[in-house]
Amino acid sequence: MAKSSFDKLTAEDQALVRQAARDAVPIMRKLWAARELESEARVRKAGVEIITDIDKTPFIEAMVPVYEKYVTSPVLQQMVADIQATE
Repeated sequence: MAKSSFDKLTAEDQALVRQAARDAVPIMRKLWAARELESEARVRKAGVEIITDIDKTPFIEAMVPVYEKYVTSPVLQQMVADIQATE
C-alpha cells in the first residue's frame, strides 16, 4: 500500500492494516518455504546439480577491504554484522 493511501486511513484502519501485516508474516514464510522446497525438487528432477557445500572464505577475505572503505557508519557496520551472522 502506498504511504499516501495509508495516511488517508483512519487510525483504527491503520492499526488493522498493521495487524493484518503482522498476522500474515508467519503464513507467508510457511508458504515461501514450501514453494522453495517444491522448486528445488523440480529443478533437481530436471537434472540440475545444486551445490550447497561452498567455501565462502575467499569471498569473505576479498570483502574485507571493501567493508573497510565503504562501511564506515555505525548503521552500516551493524547491517554488515547482522548479515555476516546469518547462515
